[in-house]
Amino acid sequence: MRELHRDVVDHAGARALVWSGSRLYDAASGWRSIPLEGSPGSSRFDDYGAQFDTATASPLGDVIALVASTGTNGLLLTPDGELIREIHRSDYCADAYRYPVALYTLPDGRTGLAHCPEEYNRLEIEVAANGERVTADSDRSPEDVFHSRLEVSPSGQYLLSAGWVWHPVDWLAVYKLSCVATEPAVLDSLSGFAHTSIDVAGACFLDSDDIVISTCPDGVASSDDPEVLGPNTLARWSPVTKTVVWRRQLPSAAGDIVTMAGHILALHDYPRLYDAADGALLAEWPDLPTGSATSSIVGTKSFSGRGRMAIDSAGRRFAVNDGERITVVHLG
Repeated sequence: MRELHRDVVDHAGARALVWSGSRLYDAASGWRSIPLEGSPGSSRFDDYGAQFDTATASPLGDVIALVASTGTNGLLLTPDGELIREIHRSDYCADAYRYPVALYTLPDGRTGLAHCPEEYNRLEIEVAANGERVTADSDRSPEDVFHSRLEVSPSGQYLLSAGWVWHPVDWLAVYKLSCVATEPAVLDSLSGFAHTSIDVAGACFLDSDDIVISTCPDGVASSDDPEVLGPNTLARWSPVTKTVVWRRQLPSAAGDIVTMAGHILALHDYPRLYDAADGALLAEWPDLPTGSATSSIVGTKSFSGRGRMAIDSAGRRFAVNDGERITVVHLG
């Protein structure tokens, strides 16, 4: 896969890039559009506040979540930046790890919100627009896991949480979402119901609902245990067959990973694109710094990995923010 061209825009202080339709916005700075390919930039509102630094859009494009990645507050916004409602999470260790939030499409077609509005270890599913709780009230006893970097599979069948457990170990659990309305306690297990892994630097879903996992540079050595992949490894796991499809040892950490144009974009230090079929390196951009985070625990490294990126999968392009300029790479 090759780079067709790139746009570079001087834009100091941008904090939360997100694509809405075909436009790129700095969501935190008053819903400021970024001028690309000759289009003028504009800003609709005052700055939402310096605490907000990460944004994500729903698959339907009707809701944007803007959060403080190492804070307790978030905003749900319309595609043109109007406030829908505020959201919050527990302040317990919130300054250490990334805010758990994911937007996805519920079975009835509305946009759903997965987050932890009351306790750091208790996942809830809500209707994003009005806060209607999908996970019905019941007696629940969630195990002690700090949920983070939530993502729902394209089919809506699975929810992954790439968070951590004490003391501290990066952790991945994958949950089935089919019965959360009647059995919300399925979200309370430390190990999930589909898969669990340790020493997880990043994780994401592919279009097939397969999961790609990257591991930490200082993880435990690989073994016959399928949950132990070894350090600096990229692996594809199938929730259908519950097996590792492939694994590849990398020369350096992949860190956060996201799906891009049907493949895998790794974000440690700089973007690298890997083939989803076998993990082979397709392209890399050493001139675009993306930070050094290799965990959900980021502390002062919150401006790193996904915090510097915005993916426009429909347009086969991604944006990187280095704090002074924004670079948009268009792929062929």
